[in-house]
Amino acid sequence: MVIYSSLPSQGVPMGGIGAGKVEINGEVKLVNISIANNWSSPFKIMRGFHVFFKPNETDGVFLQRRVGQSIKEFQGDLVYEGEYPFTRISMKGKYLVNFEAFSPIIPRNIDDSSLPALGISIKVSGSSGILGISIQNIVGTRTEGRINLGREGGIFMTNLKTNEHDPAMGNISIIAEKPDLVLAQYNLRRKLSEVFYSKDKSLYENEEPWISINSDQVPRDNPHEVTGESDEPAGIVFSKVKDGEEVRFVFSWYFSGKHVFYPYGHYYQNKFKDSWEVAKYFKEEFLRLRNETLRWHGEIPSDIPWLKDAIINSTYILSTSTWLDDNGRFSIYESPQNCPYQGTIGTCYELGSLPVLLMFPELEKSFLKLLASKVREDGYVPHDLGFHSLDIPTDGTTSPPRWKDMNPSFILLVYRYFKFTGDKRFLEELFPVMEKVLEWEISQDKDGDGLPELEGEMDNAFDAIAIKGVDSYTSSLFIASLLAFMRACDILKRECKNYAEILKRARDSFSSLFNGKYFIPWRGDPKIDNAIFLGQFWGEWWATLLGLDHIIDKEKMASSLNWALRVNASVSQYCTPNLVKENGEIVMLSPQTYSSWPRLLTAVAWIGKKYGIDFLPALKKEWDNLVNQGLVWNNPSRISAITGKPEPVIDFLDHYVGSSAFWTFLF
Repeated sequence: MVIYSSLPSQGVPMGGIGAGKVEINGEVKLVNISIANNWSSPFKIMRGFHVFFKPNETDGVFLQRRVGQSIKEFQGDLVYEGEYPFTRISMKGKYLVNFEAFSPIIPRNIDDSSLPALGISIKVSGSSGILGISIQNIVGTRTEGRINLGREGGIFMTNLKTNEHDPAMGNISIIAEKPDLVLAQYNLRRKLSEVFYSKDKSLYENEEPWISINSDQVPRDNPHEVTGESDEPAGIVFSKVKDGEEVRFVFSWYFSGKHVFYPYGHYYQNKFKDSWEVAKYFKEEFLRLRNETLRWHGEIPSDIPWLKDAIINSTYILSTSTWLDDNGRFSIYESPQNCPYQGTIGTCYELGSLPVLLMFPELEKSFLKLLASKVREDGYVPHDLGFHSLDIPTDGTTSPPRWKDMNPSFILLVYRYFKFTGDKRFLEELFPVMEKVLEWEISQDKDGDGLPELEGEMDNAFDAIAIKGVDSYTSSLFIASLLAFMRACDILKRECKNYAEILKRARDSFSSLFNGKYFIPWRGDPKIDNAIFLGQFWGEWWATLLGLDHIIDKEKMASSLNWALRVNASVSQYCTPNLVKENGEIVMLSPQTYSSWPRLLTAVAWIGKKYGIDFLPALKKEWDNLVNQGLVWNNPSRISAITGKPEPVIDFLDHYVGSSAFWTFLF
């Protein structure tokens, strides 16, 4: 697990697949909330979320940091442990508090893994008393119409004035396993007359409910429909707790509103009618959901502890970035806030979906069928499914011209699904699409050398480098796709046309890029010969993963890997940049040359392991850099080899789809 003593801005993302996410940070605050169909603009904080403990023998405390109220906060040591999808916080002072929150992620169980909820358990050792958890009604884009309703064991929060055009239409609930007292609704805000002229933001909150509980009195309950802007409804659920006893709560949500970009329902709507039903189900199944989620953690090899941590925690994108609509259509955002394209391929979805393939293969199948349905009439595979959309695919962020690595990626994705599921019927169903896709790619070979040429207009995944000619990244990928398609022909007993001849020419041409030590980055403009490009290994990653032939002579690939380890992996104290000259000079051609793609280095490290070449120290260096910056659950697309920071520092591609590349070590 990853441990912090302080983590104020973020935490482990929690929330089911396609359900949106919440995080509990190192101050025990609810932050970065994207449950209300607001993937690209998460609420920074829920001000009304509090965890409160009133011991029998003394005054109560907030089990949080920087609450900004007159009632005391917990004094003592606080340790934050993240192990997706679990958040664990221990507080040690006069008594010991163990706080845990999680959302279920259970292999082969999509229904439970898509629950819009998180469970919270709290154990206090050394004292008995009463525990309270409060949440704020955030239903509806506006406060008007919000109302909290007390129900047996908890609170149901809704908004009577929303409509289907409001993406925040829906409801949220909080429920306790052993409720003792429910305060359905109070106004989170202090009276304006008390704070209007004050600059102290800590005076924002109404303290009356907490003061009443601290004085062993029952707070005043006031359920009503909100009609004024300064009325912000919140509610509290209390449970008595004995020394050493675990107390459980469930926070759930249910948002059915639509948005112009995403006019879809959620998969969870097929099983539940509202958040109250979700909360009751979670409460009844709490222990099973927790135990079955923990089980897959135990199946991750533990011989390299930091790598196990990386594999488990990199799975976080299932909560931050996935869509699963009410028709079962699945996809992953490239970057939900700063590049919100769905299902981006080209070193992206291919790595991000590794845990999906192993844990939820039916979701992988859903995505591939969806992507296949978007292939253009002429056989071109689009870059993605659309901007915030599953239905409006684009040709690429820098297209035109069309990218040359999309089509090989599609072929390899389809074959990969067959390879690891044995679903021959699906392979047969998509075979005609694969063939059409391959023919389009072959048509991009304009000079007959067997390899597609780039047009000098940023027409592949390295879309910040204007390459004109034959590059080692696209070429290696194309060769791997030919190998996969020819294997599919054998399996389905289909005619393979002249693909063997094309493969021979492609290999000969690719081999001509080898300079006796490594494959040069590309042949063409801009002229760069004496440099090692990590993109050259991408096709070999695919071929090795799928059990295909090597894309080229094994000795040449091994030599290139050794040079990449010797040069690229050693020039930066932070990471392994994509393009470095043989003399150790980092190529400053673009951010994609002087930066590392963590996902690509991870793939290269796995290939290196297969070749007996040890990139693990370089990969650990990069992982440690992410951990030190608090980026464990928000991996960037690029890391600058110069500064070690995300590139760009501001508005980097957040929660990047390729974060789960570490799962390649499980294949």
